[in-house]
Amino acid sequence: MRTLSFFRIAAACFIAFAACTPDNVTDENGNNNGGGDVAVKVDWSNPSWYSANFWERTDREKAGLRGPVKKWYESGYTTRTEYEYDRQGRLIKESYVDTEDAENNHDWIYTYDQSGHLIKKEYKDSFTGEGFADSILYEYENTGKFVAREWFVMGPSAADAAYAITKDLSRSLRVTVQPLTSYYSEVTYSFNSDGNLVISESSYGKDNGSEEKLNEQTLTYTIVYQNGYPKSLDSDQLRFKLVSVSWYPNGMYKDFEYLEENSYNLDTGWDRYTYKMLDNPRYLAVESFDLGGKASYMSLTPKWMRKSYDEHFDIVRNDESYGDAPYSEGAEPTYTDTWKDYTYDKYGNWLTRIEHVIPRYTGEGYDRTVTRVLEYFE
Repeated sequence: MRTLSFFRIAAACFIAFAACTPDNVTDENGNNNGGGDVAVKVDWSNPSWYSANFWERTDREKAGLRGPVKKWYESGYTTRTEYEYDRQGRLIKESYVDTEDAENNHDWIYTYDQSGHLIKKEYKDSFTGEGFADSILYEYENTGKFVAREWFVMGPSAADAAYAITKDLSRSLRVTVQPLTSYYSEVTYSFNSDGNLVISESSYGKDNGSEEKLNEQTLTYTIVYQNGYPKSLDSDQLRFKLVSVSWYPNGMYKDFEYLEENSYNLDTGWDRYTYKMLDNPRYLAVESFDLGGKASYMSLTPKWMRKSYDEHFDIVRNDESYGDAPYSEGAEPTYTDTWKDYTYDKYGNWLTRIEHVIPRYTGEGYDRTVTRVLEYFE
């Protein structure tokens, strides 16, 4: 099985609900709920980037963050991921933080060229510099092209979808240095005369101090394009097939469907993943998911999902089931998760919400307040 990973990916004050003053906390209607005398309304007007093509937006905009966000994370967990942006909205640092064991902490550092292209990601942890290193280099020679990066192989939440297409990309090279042998993973992207995307992957090792490639493996396949966007993929070299994909006018996915060889249920059939994405200007969000195959608790892949959002496109409900019966209106779902009582800062980014998410293995959920910490450029 081929495993694909994507690494994603303080001149301001921290804003956390526990420390917020009354003039920066509002409810979903823009009303102050901090108990103070001053009520600041949320500016819910659409920012200009809502009308931009999704794949030409900054990382901050793709995340749906409004206003000059510099850094954010969700607090209250023993581990978390922190995201930091530059003033232009480009992701410059992604940090994994373990509040109970700092030795597990690590960062990905992002570097850009003068054109704003990401040219390097570099991994940093306590072992870096002791014979270990990990970095990814990028090149851009497909000017004006929306280059797919195998984005359709993902779970029902489509969590990596925002990083699945990179404009202009032509090559990536990941180099993982270890004390004796270094490992390389090279991917090239080119367009043929039919306008279709040809992806070539090569992986190999090199003993340190030697240029001889060890155990080299290569793979080449073609994604069919239509009107400048990916349309389909069928290759006997892969465990998956892209059946079809359609797009909203702003470049966001509308509907897509792919097949994948069933791996968790140990059969020889193909699972059919069908998605419908939410029609909204803010960010990528799944509206519904259906699985043509057997649901798996091992991979937490349900048989179906239906999601609901509020007027600001923040999630309020998720219904899903691992049973074989298809979804229908009025049917009793196996699991129902809810998010409610959002509070917002003046930019329209949520600060707190009460979530009730049922653990799939135990089936016992409870209400908990989730706090999001945001730091802004002045």
